[in-house]
Amino acid sequence: MSEREGSHRELLATLHNYIAVSLRKAGMRNRAVGSWVESVRLSKRGNVRRKLLRVTNEYGMARQVNEERDNQQAFYGVQLSRYIRSKRSHKLGTRAEIDMIIELMDQYWNQISSSGILSDMSHAQRLAHFRDTVIVFPFLSVPEVLKIEDVAIDFCHGTRIGPNDRCVCGSGLPYRTCHGRTPGIDEILSGKF
Repeated sequence: MSEREGSHRELLATLHNYIAVSLRKAGMRNRAVGSWVESVRLSKRGNVRRKLLRVTNEYGMARQVNEERDNQQAFYGVQLSRYIRSKRSHKLGTRAEIDMIIELMDQYWNQISSSGILSDMSHAQRLAHFRDTVIVFPFLSVPEVLKIEDVAIDFCHGTRIGPNDRCVCGSGLPYRTCHGRTPGIDEILSGKF
């Protein structure tokens, strides 16, 4: 990499960092995490990396006030992503549709959290449980795929990537924080920055 290209990468990394700070102050915490991830991918600086690891939870999402809210945010992110992928338009339509989807997710979340099943699970097991939970969303047409499970594989070494393994993109971040991040509701509804 040339010196000029390196300075451009540093500048872009700095801009992503400033954008992340602005997004966080605007209340868009998951979008801020995404911008910090891009900053770390561009430049391996320690201060942004430390901040990113401090503000993210085990799901690679913005840390909430407690573990219960972290789990709830991950559940909603998984379910809402699945719902949107199943629609041809890949987006939510009316406010009534959004309210209906959130009400359904609330019902399923209340059943899961009140059952106490999550208390003995690790974060990886909880995420697998969230992905295995299939909410029967009402559709005007039957979706082609209700359950899509992505498997992270390091093709160079022929192994599966665990959530705490380093991401294969070379960022040096754990996979769960980098390319294995669970998107937050604000990212799903309005897109990643």
